[in-house]
Amino acid sequence: MDIATVFKTMMKGVIISRNSQKYAQMALFLLNEENYIKYEGILQELGYELNGENGYFYLSKSEALSSDELDRFVHKHKEGFMLIAILKQLMPYVRSNSVIKYTEFIAEYEQKKDALMLQKWRYIFGESDLKSSSEKFFEKLEKEMIIEKIDNDDNDSYRVLNVLDYYLSFLESVV
Repeated sequence: MDIATVFKTMMKGVIISRNSQKYAQMALFLLNEENYIKYEGILQELGYELNGENGYFYLSKSEALSSDELDRFVHKHKEGFMLIAILKQLMPYVRSNSVIKYTEFIAEYEQKKDALMLQKWRYIFGESDLKSSSEKFFEKLEKEMIIEKIDNDDNDSYRVLNVLDYYLSFLESVV
């Protein structure tokens, strides 16, 4: 692992969760204090900050975001925020590093389904067919790097990545 590899990944907007199987090597690289300090220094020269907290790492600009940049950020991640809102509504106990089960999610959806839930669901999927849209829900959570399959052979168990804390803290800061 080297700084260039980590930089290329993080410049794509990837938030590296320490508990991610996919980004475990990068997280270990950044957990090494010497690597972190060296990378942080390079980034500062380029106008970026390296942030590492609560088990995740991300890049930010050195100066504060303008209101236009903040609007673009929220717009880019609004689907992720909606996915998290649905996940937390159905499974409020979910935290970073939790294990969630697809089958349990379906049962919770069926039990707690209400008009507001259906409105959120239709906003994201444009449909209410539970089977196909719930599969898409989990695919989107994976794409947003909020969850990860624990085992590729097991389509029921997922680990909630540390990035969940990032999204929740961001939401708290703008509310």
